[in-house]
Amino acid sequence: MTLRYEANPPKTSQNNTDADSVVQFLERLRRTAEVCGGVHITENVLGHSRVSPILVGRHLYKSIPGVKMTLTMRVRDKSTSEIDTFVQNSMDEGFSGILVVAGDGTPDSPGLLQIPSSIAYRLRRSNMCKSLKVYLSVPTDPVYAHMKTKIDARPHGFMTQVVQNYSQVQDIVANLPDFDIIPIALYPSPKNHKAASFLQIDMSQYADEFPSFVNRIHDLTGDVLLTSPGDHASLYKFLVTHQY
Repeated sequence: MTLRYEANPPKTSQNNTDADSVVQFLERLRRTAEVCGGVHITENVLGHSRVSPILVGRHLYKSIPGVKMTLTMRVRDKSTSEIDTFVQNSMDEGFSGILVVAGDGTPDSPGLLQIPSSIAYRLRRSNMCKSLKVYLSVPTDPVYAHMKTKIDARPHGFMTQVVQNYSQVQDIVANLPDFDIIPIALYPSPKNHKAASFLQIDMSQYADEFPSFVNRIHDLTGDVLLTSPGDHASLYKFLVTHQY
């Protein structure tokens, strides 16, 4: 039974990385990890270069040995050898699961070099991921006939896109019974309206009953990933009072 927190590492540039922002991020993540069941660390959200999730995980695991960590691996711009190195480093630093995604492109990014389902298939059938669960993404309203390649890859499970009602999760669980499902929910804060608009999420569907919304999803899947890119403080307070 797990309530996870999604962490987006600070952005970097070719010339420098704001050391103070990294220190603040790591301290905030450490405090948050102490009040939730696990953390999921993203990689280069929206194609922006960010501090490596593996580096973040290394620091977090030193602070909280045994903390449950998963991470995202974007494969759009990675070679096969780079993917293998990323996976091995993830296991070395104590991660227990990896979400394989294509990743958002940018105007100057290369074409898609790797297909997530193909990578998941190879990782699952190799001896490489002995201690690492492999996940693929699933839309909130999937057409299951179009998911054959992902299903045939036989990942351990699927992480959803951001959900906005219980029936979406219920439908996914019913149609993918052989897989672990980790739904993602956006914390309903006014400071997250920009994220909700970008994701096309109507937070009003669950804002008035968010604790109940999370509890119902958690009862169904045993696992929920909470994200709040614009308001960490409010989500932290929620996690303090809703530990599973």
